[in-house]
Amino acid sequence: MPVPTAAEATPRKLLRDVVFDQLLTAIQDGTLEPGERLNDEELEKWLGVSRTPIREAISKLADIGLVETAPQRYTRVAKPTIEQYIEGLRLLYGFHELSARWAIPNLTDADVEHFRKLGDQVLADAEAKSKDIILSASRFIDVLVERSENSLLQQLARQVDARVTYMSLPRVGYFQWDIFAGYVTGLVAAAEARDADAAERVMRAQAVKIEEFLAAVEQAGGGFPGV
Repeated sequence: MPVPTAAEATPRKLLRDVVFDQLLTAIQDGTLEPGERLNDEELEKWLGVSRTPIREAISKLADIGLVETAPQRYTRVAKPTIEQYIEGLRLLYGFHELSARWAIPNLTDADVEHFRKLGDQVLADAEAKSKDIILSASRFIDVLVERSENSLLQQLARQVDARVTYMSLPRVGYFQWDIFAGYVTGLVAAAEARDADAAERVMRAQAVKIEEFLAAVEQAGGGFPGV
């Protein structure tokens, strides 16, 4: 008789990916500060793992610009630059527009309800002018990235999002609070209507406003307008 197959197990993360997530969180929440050197022995003690997954995670963080390395000299947390912020944000909006186009028709009622609740949190953070909006906005849009059902887009968008989130944190004081509410409510309305065209229009309108802001940043020589 055929051997019964076991129920499909929940996929387990590789140790290097667990370490990557831990280091990413520590960098984004400021536990590991910009410019701070990353010592293998100290990280081994802190994370309770061997050097190999740590080095693999650091290599991945370096690939997306959150860690800087120089052989035989240093491995350290990258210092956010305005150039990286502008470059990453422009690319991220392109990924998000594609995500909206592909995801909206796939949304279930449960997806829409979850998306609406995450949007409410973003709006609350905008109202409070809280730095938490950087992460709540990331969680909000990640619903569309996940439901795009395109694994390559998901991989690339999450890498760019990690970089943009980190580069955005020092600049949250210049966040465009006034235009973000319309962006969130517009996307939620498009999701409720399962209207991919409407979502794409919201994304493009937001991208135009972001471009206007970034053009002013560049004209200010990499600083922020009025600063």
